[in-house]
Amino acid sequence: MHSARGGSLAVAAVAVCLAVLATVGTCVFDSQEIGGSSFTFAGWSSASKEESYQSCTLTEKAFRIQGAASSLSDDATLPGGILRFSTLRVSNGYIVVEKYFPRNTNITIKDASGTVAAGMPFIDANTAIFSDQLSIVVTDSTLSWAAARSGQSMVRAPFTIQLSSSLFVLGSTVAQASSVVEVTGPSSISQKSALAVDYAKCTGCAQGLVYFTDFVRVWDRSLLRVSHSSVKGAAGKPLIGIAQKAGASLAVENSLFVVENVSSPTSNLIDAPVSMGTDAQITLRAVAVKSIGATMAGGVTAQLLTADDIAQQIPSVSVVPDTSCAAACVPTATVDSRCKCTCNADMPNMNFCTAMKDPYTNYAYLGCSVGCTTCFNETACLECRPSYEMLPSMTCSLTGLQCTDPNCKTCTTYGQCTDCNDGYGLTSSSACVRCSVAGCKSCPIDANVCEVCLGGSEPVNNMCPCTDANCASCPSDAGTCTQCANGYGLVDGACVRCQVPNCFSCDSDANKCTQCAPNYYLTPLLTCSPVACNIEHCMQCDPQTPSRCQECVAPYVVDSYDGLCRLSDACSVPNCKKCEPETSRLCAECDTGYTLTADATSCSSPTTQPCDVEHCNTCVNGDSTRCAYCNTGYYVSDGKCKTMQGCYVSNCAQCMLLDSTKCSTCMKGYLLTSSYGCVSQKVINGAAAPYSLWVAAAVLLASVVTHIA
Repeated sequence: MHSARGGSLAVAAVAVCLAVLATVGTCVFDSQEIGGSSFTFAGWSSASKEESYQSCTLTEKAFRIQGAASSLSDDATLPGGILRFSTLRVSNGYIVVEKYFPRNTNITIKDASGTVAAGMPFIDANTAIFSDQLSIVVTDSTLSWAAARSGQSMVRAPFTIQLSSSLFVLGSTVAQASSVVEVTGPSSISQKSALAVDYAKCTGCAQGLVYFTDFVRVWDRSLLRVSHSSVKGAAGKPLIGIAQKAGASLAVENSLFVVENVSSPTSNLIDAPVSMGTDAQITLRAVAVKSIGATMAGGVTAQLLTADDIAQQIPSVSVVPDTSCAAACVPTATVDSRCKCTCNADMPNMNFCTAMKDPYTNYAYLGCSVGCTTCFNETACLECRPSYEMLPSMTCSLTGLQCTDPNCKTCTTYGQCTDCNDGYGLTSSSACVRCSVAGCKSCPIDANVCEVCLGGSEPVNNMCPCTDANCASCPSDAGTCTQCANGYGLVDGACVRCQVPNCFSCDSDANKCTQCAPNYYLTPLLTCSPVACNIEHCMQCDPQTPSRCQECVAPYVVDSYDGLCRLSDACSVPNCKKCEPETSRLCAECDTGYTLTADATSCSSPTTQPCDVEHCNTCVNGDSTRCAYCNTGYYVSDGKCKTMQGCYVSNCAQCMLLDSTKCSTCMKGYLLTSSYGCVSQKVINGAAAPYSLWVAAAVLLASVVTHIA
């Protein structure tokens, strides 16, 4: 969808380029002209694909990127538009972006260079509908204008950037420009959108790195960022400019405004008042300017901020030491212990938690200049390495020999490294490589052998202690624990003491044990007992008699009759008016018309046949000497009631009659296995089907056969 305009020789040149574009959208050869032509999204369909322009030239005229006359974002069948330019050579030309685009359209221009038409921005997107995830990215470009004039910027943006849309300009160098980005009219950056200028070098920029022609509002989880940039030849001018008119200001609401690693010792930071609304965050990190320039109201966070009027212009500034965390995350993201943003699912992109991919995250920062250990940006140094001295230009000059390895601290007269920086070790070939031991500060002889750990401690068995004193293992990072010491559990990344007595490990919850100390058993209540304890509602069984509970969980109490846990007001004897005080199995007083038996375990009516068998609950009909049902803890054998043996199978409610190591009935929530054990229903679910009824029947039959035998 390309069209050509122009006359004479230009028409022929355009036709050659567009003939190729019609098939693959690529200028294959250098110097093919696109000035006076256009690319249009009108007629964009589900079959449309990515288009790219490589090694083209843009001379004298405009290249137009045209959207549709009406919105395309409601058509879910349309793919996102992807349009890429690389190695574009500009000679008094410029690009126009206008109208509506498909949802999630991305326009990327990389490595553009040359001279832009006088009085024009390189990209004029003033009439583009900057909405519905439209993203324009300009990277690694070097452009200039013939003479300084207003209106000359890398990108001119419309007054509204909304609905997860973004404009990113990074790694750009401009000269004779009025600004890097100009935003026209009363402006709004809203609804998870972003505007950022990063790694910019501007000679001129009298209106600022970013210039707003009127009031600007940043709101609803959006981002305004200026970072790693410098300005020359703009003494007394702002880094962030706002046209001087009535009501001109910057308002930040539930969003992030961050300026970091920016240096311009002769400039102001901003020239209009700044206000903070609900949940707003303003962070200034490593900023060196002559003055703030205008009032910044609200709780501004500052770290390594240098200016003459901080106290006057930022009355509520919160100064963070350079060793601490000056957070900068788009609300409502949080900050972890390493001062990194923890993003939410709807805005997952690092480093600041944006809705769209942020090219800043993986951009190849050149780092500080040679000889510099701490810097505002790659051209402005704050502190020089040993053997270097600071010059008035904020660069470092070597007082001795310059080492070629950036991680080398000292080297010989032949440039061979003899000592590496902290965190690096010297190889046999005199190269500096990072220490392989986590948390190591110095490994001068061998990168695999640590001599001094972070904090100055000595390694033990070539391992540095974890940052958390109660951490037992942190293999990849001294600050990231993977296993805590005995008696501690890993809760939210930190080792906390287990609150359960005799507990070995309590990962995820300090009040719930996951592994008990030796000679202790884990109970169903996730506590630790000195004996295997499977009595329902029991916290700890009696060490001498494991079949009896010693302490029940409230509101249950220990029944003195059978040692089980019962509700305090329960009485299980039929027709009993009141049980004995400490048991639900012995009756103290029967209901009217009933008589208490000699062993107090039942209440008989005048019509009830007496039962003379000891420990029997009900005799065989017509025979008072043969028992049919024994009391709890006894079983019927040859008409008599015999004492059951203790049951020591975990989670078993009833063992086999003559074998206390085999279960016949498991507790609620557990299933009987073919080996007469009990496993949790939770373990079975999702792994294998539970045992069927015939298995339980077989177990019961085996129990009876064993008894008969």
